[in-house]
Amino acid sequence: MHWLLSGILLLTIAPPQSPTVRYQLDYPSAGSARVHVRLHLPAPVAAPVSFVMPRGYPGGYSIVRYDAFVENITSRSADGAASLSVTREDYGPRWTIGTAGDRVTGVEYDIDIAKMERDLLSGVESSKIRPTYAGLLGYSVFGYIDGQERRPVELAVTAPPSWPVLTTLAPIVPAPIARASGRAPHFDELADSQILMGPGLQLRRFDGDVPLVLAVYAEAAEDLAIEGDIARTALDRMLAYFGSAPFTHYTVHLELLKPLPGHDYGFSQEHYDSGTFSLDTSRAITAATPANVRTMALANYAHHIAHSWVPKRAYGVGYSPFTWEMPPIIDTIWFNEGFGRYASIAALAAGMPGNEGPAFRARALANLRSIVDSAPSFIRRMSTPVLSREASFMYSDDFRTGRNVFSRGSLMAAEMDDRIIAETNGAKSLKDAVRAIVARTIATEQPFEVDEFPNLIKSAVGVDVRAIFDRWMGSQER
Repeated sequence: MHWLLSGILLLTIAPPQSPTVRYQLDYPSAGSARVHVRLHLPAPVAAPVSFVMPRGYPGGYSIVRYDAFVENITSRSADGAASLSVTREDYGPRWTIGTAGDRVTGVEYDIDIAKMERDLLSGVESSKIRPTYAGLLGYSVFGYIDGQERRPVELAVTAPPSWPVLTTLAPIVPAPIARASGRAPHFDELADSQILMGPGLQLRRFDGDVPLVLAVYAEAAEDLAIEGDIARTALDRMLAYFGSAPFTHYTVHLELLKPLPGHDYGFSQEHYDSGTFSLDTSRAITAATPANVRTMALANYAHHIAHSWVPKRAYGVGYSPFTWEMPPIIDTIWFNEGFGRYASIAALAAGMPGNEGPAFRARALANLRSIVDSAPSFIRRMSTPVLSREASFMYSDDFRTGRNVFSRGSLMAAEMDDRIIAETNGAKSLKDAVRAIVARTIATEQPFEVDEFPNLIKSAVGVDVRAIFDRWMGSQER
């Protein structure tokens, strides 16, 4: 197996594949509020074991109690002759299966999607079912047997008869009818995928160096050709910035929804090789949409596509492997969200004609600077690692933490970029350092420690950015 990133050929020997865990998701009839999931292990394991349901997702930086929507958990003995005991554990999102002497081969359960959408007020956190559509977020419907989550995964999906169905693990356009399948190297990538189905789902493929699949469910008029061109431009700009892709396809999962009372549709979410954009119908793109609104859509796509590199493939301690049971405390959200955001700003600016690019970059940085300067004093006094820890579990719940941590990270990245360009007479820029960090993380599968970050930059581009790093890591009170 090999990857080519930033002109560096990374050779690795693929490890022997352990037997796969099989997942089957069934949504048998239109209008049902529930999906049914079966998890089958490659070989029986000794009981008792724990079944775990996520309480969050990478980049969500919050507690989301998906375990609250799990119903009717059952498990049978290895010979199928008897039901095993299933007991909810105290406090956490776990169920104990079986007792000493039992052999466990799997578990099955239902997920109440209708209750999920009623109870979760953030549109991007919830799966959804409509009369002609189901949009399922992997981490909201899939759990795992503790200790088995690093095994390879096979997924099979059944949909109602005549319904097209797509999994972002293997997006096919036109989508197959009633059945789909996919593979993932481990639970993390299964959980970070999506399953989309129904006659209300509109699919388009936009070819390029990496194929783009646009998967849209819209409750308003929407021009898929214009939307697809915007998303294709965003993907191409990010491919140019990072130099190559660690994925073979990218899916934009776009929902344009009539708002439910009390619900919020203000956030989007990145995944390994896709993005979920759950927006209200006012964000629909048509021929009448003004240019500045299209630019906002372009920036939103580019920002979340950038996350498929940073932090999905380049990250600090605490991000990966993900702690599914509770939000991990992460000191490097300034990198995840700030450097990822700056990458999208720089990439879009580089693709604009004439003076438009520098002006776009200047406006974006001025907006970020205003966020930092106008923050409450108690936030300005926080060091950036402390602010990152606060944002680890309340990024969007108290968006002052999220806005300030990504603003600090973006402004740090911009200052480093300017320093690198100046000291190398334009021969190098921050993107060269970011490409090297992505390549390093893919090759080693190891996160970076906070204090080694400036050294990673220097080793890649030969410029010392330690003073910039130290200043931005400290308090921003002036």
